[in-house]
Amino acid sequence: MTNTICIRPRATSACGHGAHRWSVLAASITLGLSAMAQTQPNPPASGGSTGSRPAADEPQRVEVTASKRRQLQSDVAGTVTAVDGAKLERLGSADNEDVMKLTPGVQFNKGAADASLLSIRGIGTNTNAGNQGFTQAPTGIYIEDVPFTDPFAFVSVPDLAPFDLERVEVLRGPQGALYGSSSLGGAVRYQLNKPNTRQTEGSVLASFSSMSGGGNGWSTAAMANLPLADGKAGLRVVLNSRKDPGFIDNIGTGVKDSNSNRVDGGRALFTWRPHADFDVTAIYLSQQSRQADGSGISSFDYATGNGYSLTPPDRNEVKTAFPQTVKSTFDLGTVQVNANLGGLRLTSLTGYQTKKRIQRDDFTRDFFDPAFIGDLWTSDVDLHTRTLSQEIRLAPVKAGAFNWLVGAFWMDADVRRDQKVFYEPRGAVPDIRFRRQGSATEAALFADVEVKLTERLTAAAGARYYETKLDYDRITGVGDPGTPIPYGTSDSGTTPKVSLRYAFDPQLSVYVLASRGYRFGGISNVGFGTLSFPYKTDTLWNYEVGVRWTPSAQASLDASVFRIDWKDVQLATLARDPVSGRDFLVTGNIGEARSQGIELAGAWRPSSSFSLRGAIAYTNATTSGGITVGGVPVADGTPLPGTAKLQGTIDGAVHFAGPLDSSGRLSAVLAHTGKRRAQVDSPMTLAAYSTLDLRLTFTWAQLEVSAFVNNASDARGISGGVDFTSALFTDFYPIRPRTAGVAVRYDF
Repeated sequence: MTNTICIRPRATSACGHGAHRWSVLAASITLGLSAMAQTQPNPPASGGSTGSRPAADEPQRVEVTASKRRQLQSDVAGTVTAVDGAKLERLGSADNEDVMKLTPGVQFNKGAADASLLSIRGIGTNTNAGNQGFTQAPTGIYIEDVPFTDPFAFVSVPDLAPFDLERVEVLRGPQGALYGSSSLGGAVRYQLNKPNTRQTEGSVLASFSSMSGGGNGWSTAAMANLPLADGKAGLRVVLNSRKDPGFIDNIGTGVKDSNSNRVDGGRALFTWRPHADFDVTAIYLSQQSRQADGSGISSFDYATGNGYSLTPPDRNEVKTAFPQTVKSTFDLGTVQVNANLGGLRLTSLTGYQTKKRIQRDDFTRDFFDPAFIGDLWTSDVDLHTRTLSQEIRLAPVKAGAFNWLVGAFWMDADVRRDQKVFYEPRGAVPDIRFRRQGSATEAALFADVEVKLTERLTAAAGARYYETKLDYDRITGVGDPGTPIPYGTSDSGTTPKVSLRYAFDPQLSVYVLASRGYRFGGISNVGFGTLSFPYKTDTLWNYEVGVRWTPSAQASLDASVFRIDWKDVQLATLARDPVSGRDFLVTGNIGEARSQGIELAGAWRPSSSFSLRGAIAYTNATTSGGITVGGVPVADGTPLPGTAKLQGTIDGAVHFAGPLDSSGRLSAVLAHTGKRRAQVDSPMTLAAYSTLDLRLTFTWAQLEVSAFVNNASDARGISGGVDFTSALFTDFYPIRPRTAGVAVRYDF
């Protein structure tokens, strides 16, 4: 729900559910195993792919590109979680809700289609996009190193279909030096499988599922790879389509399973490598989501105004006068050129993206007034962004004792946010319009240097100098709003990073790291009046110590301890409009916060037929230093929203000889999410929950057949929630109920 107006904090008592018995089981098992970091097989040689068939589960030498050059994951001074795309396919992952459960410490806060928010290490101020306001989200999203996080006026968080991904990398802690704005808590990087220039290959995948208390769903996906020009070029095409079944009944509209979602997408990748020192890769990607009703669940009755509650209802129901439809689209085109020039590699990455979100909200609850029972309101929101970005990097071709990288980045984003609020039936009275249109730009120079001081000691340092600028105009009013009012702001600064890494031997190393992050500042305004509220760039420092131990080729264990100090925290809050007398959502710098915690990760493969992996994160993220929201003080030590103190995941697999000369595989994923606060200015608390996913697969030469049960215990977890307190209603976004199904895959 995209809510702009009439939100007033209200002091109410907190209520919550007791933890499910699976929560206790998950936590105890996870603690006992000390957990693991998700890993991936070595990436293919340039121009190759990971192949159609998913690889086996085992601890391996893992390469990542988090530092914008290829490194072994064990050599990175920082915490990087890499989830192999083949692993996601083996587990049947369909979206971010599935992917992020594999990365404890990364909280997935569910919302409507493409409107779920991610927080890493507790760095976040909202669990719902409706309360994000115009601030930039604190977690950076990157597809092929092109930034996808809106610098101003939230549009969407791309929920990229996981099929045929090379990997997903989660970079924990601020990434301001190399990745720029928005990556306060960290960044999520999607890497796509590139064309294989040497071999024809392809895959088709289809699945069918049925949901407990909900509808039926299906998914299809296909990939085709063609080598061209005698192995000097390649084309890879991927198509995907799925229907997510609904499981929330809207008793106001009379529609059962109203929140079904249809997702369609595809991409084409072309690589040309005329010789070893030059290559070009061009990508076009598009995906569209259409959700029939984006409501969460709620006890509120729009016809009477009763049912405000800080705990979710017993049944997956909501009552709105109109469905809250969502149509979200994102497109991306990139061209990357790599040229080797006398031992140096010059890389140019050009990206052009568009994001669109058209959403109809039921505003009856927002505008509810007991004196006017029966009044109906709706809101249409139209959001568009067009972003052009350019990055140029220069670095040595071969790694050595002295490694360096320098680069420049530029981005220009055009943003339009147009909201109209209607009294129903439309036309009876003039509509109310809120429009903001403008541009956000970011320019930066960055560098990263790594020096091997001795055979065992490596030092690294990096920094980014940035300049940001935001200009937009605003139209607000009833009927014909009149002349737009201009606003503008700019900022500049530097975000450094320093680290030391010491290797006792090839199996054991330690590191220390300090890094800084930032995100866009801006300017807010209030309602119908001309009041404006500039807000500063907020920044934070991350201090981290980590240990990596690989006692054998069959086992690994990583541990990290961190502390984050966050200043000038940006939060969408409230101000009174002197013209209308209403409270409007604006952004301000509300104070300081701190996050500290421990992350453990490990993997164990005692035999070729059995593997076990696990990860656990303890995060204590709280306010500090006199935070005030809407004029109301928030006590020091109040938990930051959307992050559980305890999260854990265990996944295991058993391989065996199956029937009819097949290879069998039984896998399980047990994930636990602890209790969380939903908002810093509301006592709403979301209860702990755990889920268990089971999958049985039989594989022949080219054919694979699977049966699965996700959320086998049918846990009633709440992934996200929002307290719209001025209108006295709440929404909760539940996790998917138990879902059973079958899947068939064929590789050729």
